[in-house]
Amino acid sequence: MESEMRNSTAVPAGPRTTNAALRRTAGRIAPLLAGTLLALPVVSPAQAQLLRGTLDTTGGGILGTGITVGTTNPGTGILGTGLNVGTTGGGVLGTGVTVGTTNPGTGVLGTGLNVGSTSGGVLGTGLLVGTTGPGEGLLGTGLYLGTVGGIAGGGGGTGGGSAGGTGGTGGGGTGGTGGAGGAGGTGGAGGAGGAGGTAGGGGGNGQGIYIVTGNVAQSQGQTFIADLRLSQLSSATGIAANNSSALAAPVAVGGDALAVGFGSSAAGTASTAVGTGASAVNTGSVALGYAASAQGLGGTAIGTASAASGAGSTALGFVAGATGTGSTAIGAAASAAGNNSVALGNGAAANQANTIAIGANVKTTQANQVAIGNAANTYTLAGVASQASAAAQSGATNFVTTDAAGNLAASAYGPSTIAGLGNRIDSVQSQVNNLEAKTDTMQRYAIQTRKEARQGVAMAIAMATAPMPSAPGKTTWATNGATYRGEWAGGVAVAHRLPTCCVPIAVTAGVAYAGESNVGVRAGLAGEF
Repeated sequence: MESEMRNSTAVPAGPRTTNAALRRTAGRIAPLLAGTLLALPVVSPAQAQLLRGTLDTTGGGILGTGITVGTTNPGTGILGTGLNVGTTGGGVLGTGVTVGTTNPGTGVLGTGLNVGSTSGGVLGTGLLVGTTGPGEGLLGTGLYLGTVGGIAGGGGGTGGGSAGGTGGTGGGGTGGTGGAGGAGGTGGAGGAGGAGGTAGGGGGNGQGIYIVTGNVAQSQGQTFIADLRLSQLSSATGIAANNSSALAAPVAVGGDALAVGFGSSAAGTASTAVGTGASAVNTGSVALGYAASAQGLGGTAIGTASAASGAGSTALGFVAGATGTGSTAIGAAASAAGNNSVALGNGAAANQANTIAIGANVKTTQANQVAIGNAANTYTLAGVASQASAAAQSGATNFVTTDAAGNLAASAYGPSTIAGLGNRIDSVQSQVNNLEAKTDTMQRYAIQTRKEARQGVAMAIAMATAPMPSAPGKTTWATNGATYRGEWAGGVAVAHRLPTCCVPIAVTAGVAYAGESNVGVRAGLAGEF
């Protein structure tokens, strides 16, 4: 039986307010008594009777001399109405200790302690554990376990509240320092724990008390843990931090703000600062990372020493900075200082309004500029050659030109201009062809004329002259050949003397030929006087 009782023992979390003398005395008997009382709700009537027979002695018993467990007139409870534990003169539990009487004295469980009622059982209706007035009990001042007819139990003192009875509300309204709120009884609601404590569960059956030991940190208010059941955690969960730099605790000043990390500060409304030294100054700003700073309205800074000071700006990367309104800087040391600017890449800088810098160390030089890559880069735009890109174009198109620095511009002419020029060229070509035909004719004429001219010269040279005949009726002849600039000619001449009396006269004729139809003829008179 003693073994059974020990197995049923549930040692209290530890009385903190009991006086030293009673603590030493109760330290030996409280576990046994607590085990007996807490075990009884699950003990069968036969076991309860056996237990009563063991404890119910008037001479000497387990609990001491003169201790009566039960009554001379048993009532309806397991231990009965009017149960006396201890003696009026003096006993183990103290002078005048009564458990379950209408006129209790002062005992180890506190002043005015009622366990049971005049009509109920051990933990039945109207059960009061603690004191009704200011005092110090084993479980705290004014602690109530159970209620009468569903009336809420009282607030717990040092050590926290406990569980409610059937239909009641847990008695942990405001738990004491380090205490746990009471779990609700059957159909009841659990109460909230005090500073550093826990809240009890609701709707339980008197078995919903959960206590978490250890130090619970407080920052800008109280910490409440509702219905925490460590047995439900599948593995250990923890958060570790090392404030070796001795930085200040995180500060969340703005409404609905969140600051996590040593030295972090969330000053703006609904702002978030996470990381050592992170700072979120403005409304809706977010700073994430060591020394990250989000000062602009709705700004976002992510990365070590990143800064987003412009309204609606975003800085992402180590030492990235977005200072312009609506600016975005992505990449280590990227800088977007111009309004509506974008810097993308390690060391990229878009410091003028409406500029975009893409690529490592790429920098814009004037407003509204888009800078992509450097002189060592090549560019591949596969979609340029697609039919879809061509179909997306409308109207006249122009050629794009560039200078040595890579500045691009559209020229004044394009494919349509070239097409018009082609038509003009075709027209000119037709005219040229006609001109060429005429030129060919002229050339051929010139060549022919030149040839004939040369042949004429040759014929002139070849034209012979016959000498004067020696007597009337005589005929003489002569022939010549000649060449001139590649042209050849030959000539023949004759002279016939007429029968005159006084003056000799001769008739002459000559012919020259240079080929083809080139023939030269001459005729004349010759005389002598």
